[in-house]
Amino acid sequence: MKKTVFVMAALMLAMVFGGCKKPAENDEIMVGYAVMRMVDEYWGNQIKGMQSANAAGGNTFKLEIADSNNDGQVCLENALSLLSRGARVLMVSPPDPKIGAAIMEKANSLNVPVISSDVYIDGTYFLTHDEVKAGEIVGEFAARYYLDTLSSEKAKVAILTHAAVASQVDQRIQGFKTGFSRLVPDAVYLPEQDAEGLREKGANLTADIITANPDVNIIFGINDDIALGAASSVQARGLTGKIACFGQGGIGEATFQALLEPDNPFKGTAAFMPFGHGEAAVNELILPLLQGKMPPQSVHSPLEIASASNARRFLDEMAAIK
Repeated sequence: MKKTVFVMAALMLAMVFGGCKKPAENDEIMVGYAVMRMVDEYWGNQIKGMQSANAAGGNTFKLEIADSNNDGQVCLENALSLLSRGARVLMVSPPDPKIGAAIMEKANSLNVPVISSDVYIDGTYFLTHDEVKAGEIVGEFAARYYLDTLSSEKAKVAILTHAAVASQVDQRIQGFKTGFSRLVPDAVYLPEQDAEGLREKGANLTADIITANPDVNIIFGINDDIALGAASSVQARGLTGKIACFGQGGIGEATFQALLEPDNPFKGTAAFMPFGHGEAAVNELILPLLQGKMPPQSVHSPLEIASASNARRFLDEMAAIK
């Protein structure tokens, strides 16, 4: 059924965009992006990658950004506004995937293709990472760290999640547990707690977890904001060296600077390389769609463990694209 839907979409795209390879004026073609939260370096760097790829391709389209500030209702309003203003392709990173149905109803009525970034909306093209693999490589890294430095105590693992985007987050958690348990099969996992994707919430929950479970020694946050918040709470209590924190994302300077601090309990993350993520959005999805072609239904970006050993390289690469 999905294959049929995407074939039909490709035929409609060919009719709408075929024969319109490049407009006389750049602003004749507008691509809209309802981004999850601009204050996060991850999303800002993704947009920089999109802008860079568009410039390299001759500024084929005008990129309009609408910041949803991690609010599902605002994201819905932004998406509908971009569609009403004539977006020829819409990209959305929804804080809550439940808003997807309303977005798709409007987009389908206008024959506008939609790309969901990182959090999937049914019926869209999907710009993503292999979430299970991302969790797994961090789980294995955390397990090796535990075996090398903390194994005098039984592994007790706390996981801080983000319930609103469970479809994505559950895969990261599944991967983390698989990777960690492969090397530490007798690990104990505490009940997952919802940090809502936020650093402050991660810090507060970690304080409560430490109070209730003073023998916890591994904390996994499903994004770097949560993990950095957890690490700040561990550090404030003088427990660096007894508790190690791990994340997901490689969102920006704060992540890599923390990894370079010897006394910081934040020890590793799966770097999603958002600049390249943004380039992939343009080169592998947006430009083909504007040309009436049928791109892949999903595009995966590469992953790499970031730790103290390579954090400087990531910072240098970020400085080069500013």
